[in-house]
Amino acid sequence: MTLCNHRAAGMMITLGMLTSGVLTTGCKQKPGTEILTVYCAVDEPYASKVFADFTKQTGIEIAPLYDIESSKSVGLSQKLIAEKDHPRADVWWGSEAFLTTRLADEGVLVPYDSPSAADIQKQFKDPQGMWTGIGLRARVLAVGQPPPSFPIKSLADLTDPRLKDKICISLPTAGATGAHLSALYVVWGPEKTRAFLHKLHDNGVKMLGGNAEVADQVGAGSFDVGLTDSDDVTNTQTNGGKLTAVVPDQDGEGTLAMPTTVALVKGTQHSDAAKKLIDYLLSKQAEQKLIDLGFAKWSVRAGPNGIKAIDIDYRKAAEVFPVAEREGIAILQGREP
Repeated sequence: MTLCNHRAAGMMITLGMLTSGVLTTGCKQKPGTEILTVYCAVDEPYASKVFADFTKQTGIEIAPLYDIESSKSVGLSQKLIAEKDHPRADVWWGSEAFLTTRLADEGVLVPYDSPSAADIQKQFKDPQGMWTGIGLRARVLAVGQPPPSFPIKSLADLTDPRLKDKICISLPTAGATGAHLSALYVVWGPEKTRAFLHKLHDNGVKMLGGNAEVADQVGAGSFDVGLTDSDDVTNTQTNGGKLTAVVPDQDGEGTLAMPTTVALVKGTQHSDAAKKLIDYLLSKQAEQKLIDLGFAKWSVRAGPNGIKAIDIDYRKAAEVFPVAEREGIAILQGREP
C-alpha cells in the first residue's frame, strides 16, 4: 500500500472515532526514508516544531496524529487501546501522565530506558520504565484584568461567593481537567473532592469545551477566574488576552505539575527509529524547545522548578480516573453521581 492510500484508509477509520489531523511531509517519500507514526496529545503548534528539528537532524520523517481540544489525550488513548493487537502508532507523546499510565496497564506500551533520561528526576519516570516525562506544565488559576479586589491564591478561592457566576473550568473530559480531579481524589480523598465540586456548582461555575477556551474567555473578560493549564494562559497572553496566571496553593500542598509523557508503543515495526525519536524528545534540547515555545514552563531535570508540586502517585490517580471524571461531570452539572 502506498503512503497516499494508507493515509486515505486511515482517514476513513479515524473519522469514525475522533476528529483529528494528520500532518506529513506529503505523499512522495524519498527512497530509503523511514516514517514514524506518532499519536500526539501535545498541541500541534509546539510539537510540530520539535518534530521538524528531529527530522532535520536524522532524516526520519514524522506522521503525527493529533487530537482535538475537547477530547485531548482521551480520544487518542482510546484509539491506541482499540488498535492494540494491530498497532498503527510507533510512539505515544501524551500531554500528561495519567492516561499514559492507563495505557501501560492496558498493555499498549513496552518499557524503554532511554539514555537521554539519565538526569530526569525519578518522580517523572514510570517505575516500570513504561514512560518518561519531559517538560513541565502546571494547573493554574487564570485571573482576569483588572483582578478581583481580594487575593486569589488557592483552588478554594473558586468557591468564594464574591466570584459567583464569574468562574469557569473545562469539562473534565477535556485535557488535564480529568487528570486534575483524579489527583485530587488521591490527595484530598473522594469526600473532600466531591464537597469542593458541589461548592463550585453552587457558585455558578461554567464548564467550557477546553482549557484553551477557559484562558481565552478569562482573557476576554467573560469570567473573572478560571482553572486551566499554564501553557493556555501563555498562549492567550501572546494573543493579546488580558489575564495573569496564579500558581495555586504554593503556601500549602502545591499544584498539579504535569510532564508530557513519551513512550514506545508495543508492536511497533520501526523500533530502532522510534527509540531514536524518544531519545530526542527526552533530550535537554527538545525540552528547552518546549520551554522556549511557551508550552512547558519548567524542566523535569534536577534543580529548582520554581513551583511547589503536589506529591502524586500517578498509578493511583490513573486507577480512579474513570470515577473522578464521571462524578466530576455529574456534580458540576448539578446531578448526583
